[in-house]
Amino acid sequence: MMSFPVEKQFISSQELHEAGYSNYKIRQLVGAGDLVGVNRKWYENANYNGEINDFYAVPAYAEQGVICLISAAVYYELSSERQSQIEVAIPRNARIPESPDWPAMKFYRMTEPRYGMGIVEVQEGGNSFRIYDKEKTVCDVIYHRNKMGFEPAMEVLKRYVQQPDRDINRLIAYSKRLQVETTIKQYLEALL
Repeated sequence: MMSFPVEKQFISSQELHEAGYSNYKIRQLVGAGDLVGVNRKWYENANYNGEINDFYAVPAYAEQGVICLISAAVYYELSSERQSQIEVAIPRNARIPESPDWPAMKFYRMTEPRYGMGIVEVQEGGNSFRIYDKEKTVCDVIYHRNKMGFEPAMEVLKRYVQQPDRDINRLIAYSKRLQVETTIKQYLEALL
């Protein structure tokens, strides 16, 4: 019997079919407890023994999902917040998926250009997820500072400025397109 990608925590039915599995074989793997159905298109690999990362679950629940806001800031070490849920951006017209019990996800509908700008695909072994780059994350956190709180937003910007791989030119370019240029420039002048 062929082996499905053991190095992946979540496997799509399309990937299983491409690996030579029929629907009958997939049902056998589910019955044997090797795969756990997540929804009609995705399975969790019960035999996965790699590093567990809650972000790996995002594509299984929201195929167009992009990790955003404080969740992305924590990933880039721009925030010390402890979160109980993953914040995920989806396109404005997308249906809001049902959040799993674990990891809990909060979905944000975003319009263009806010949704499509600054998406990075992160590959970790056989797993992958989409997340906004640092500069887009900073712009989004500053844009949502009234909802999220001023202190968390300032922490993100302060930590960003201290990072050696920061790209202030990209940050300013994004801030123009995302309507936070004046605010970001004021904060940067105070910090730099």
